Amino acid sequence: MTVTSISRSDTAQYVTIGIDRETFALGVEQVREILDLCPLARLPNAPDFLAGMIDVRGQGVPVIDLRRKLGLPAVPPTENTRIVVLEVELDQRQITLGMVADRVFEVTALDEQGLEGPPEVGVRWRSDYIRAIGRRNGAFVIVFDLAKLLSSEEIAQIPLET
Repeated sequence: MTVTSISRSDTAQYVTIGIDRETFALGVEQVREILDLCPLARLPNAPDFLAGMIDVRGQGVPVIDLRRKLGLPAVPPTENTRIVVLEVELDQRQITLGMVADRVFEVTALDEQGLEGPPEVGVRWRSDYIRAIGRRNGAFVIVFDLAKLLSSEEIAQIPLET
């Protein structure tokens, strides 16, 4: 009797979001929920990229304006603007925060073996924010390295609840 192993590619699930003309991916295990844009409570002396705070089921959640964090110009919200609420491990603790996205597309699978490392040149933001680049339906999908995106000194200024 011959045993044949079934080869399958290792895929991971991602929530894809749009910022400007780019498509980004967040690990589905990190996404707690997706909310319509709601009023944000501004915080005095907050970093420019901190859009404000929202209440999510009794918990104060800081919300990052992803456009500003990436150095892109602010744009008025549209009917497609969403807040993606994330649970991220940062500095060995679990934090909850929101990110404003221009739009949320879908949950999609990306072949982990087909992901490429971030380019050293040719991107409009810091490449250390990028974990990898994949492809979906003929377009590039940029997979964020959330720990690096959120581990700057600026993030330390945000009131985070664990």
